[in-house]
Amino acid sequence: MPLTEKQVQQLKNDLLEIKKELEGANDSFSTDYSESTGEISNGVDNHMADQAAQYEDRMKEQTFRQADQEKLQEVEEALDRIEEGTYGTCIDTGEDIPFERLEIVPYAKRTIAAQEKADEATNDNDQDYDQQFAETMERITDKDTLKEDTLTTRKLDKEQDAYK
Repeated sequence: MPLTEKQVQQLKNDLLEIKKELEGANDSFSTDYSESTGEISNGVDNHMADQAAQYEDRMKEQTFRQADQEKLQEVEEALDRIEEGTYGTCIDTGEDIPFERLEIVPYAKRTIAAQEKADEATNDNDQDYDQQFAETMERITDKDTLKEDTLTTRKLDKEQDAYK
């Protein structure tokens, strides 16, 4: 069943609220991040553990910021779909997305079944990548490969000899 105008307006307001929150979160991150970067980069003598903790905190913040940016993009795409008149319709199947789903995830662009299929495809791609990575690591750590005489191995051997 297609969404009513009242439902679309309610969901649009929800999307605008989410957008406002995400934009505010990104603004505060930029300020906090730029203030804290100076201490590590300006040569202040900190303990290595302090530097590692600050680095870890920055990586977490960066991950959260990236997730927020991706969510913000999805929200903006949903708002665009509202303007185009395609909001509430699955981008893969063309079926109506239930209002109950959109209440929970107003930026949803797929039905639950279509989203599960899309997630499976993504997981399959991730597994293919993991398998390729494992094969590459196995190949480059193979004893025969390690014994190869290359320009890089000769330079490394020369550097190592210099420190003896």
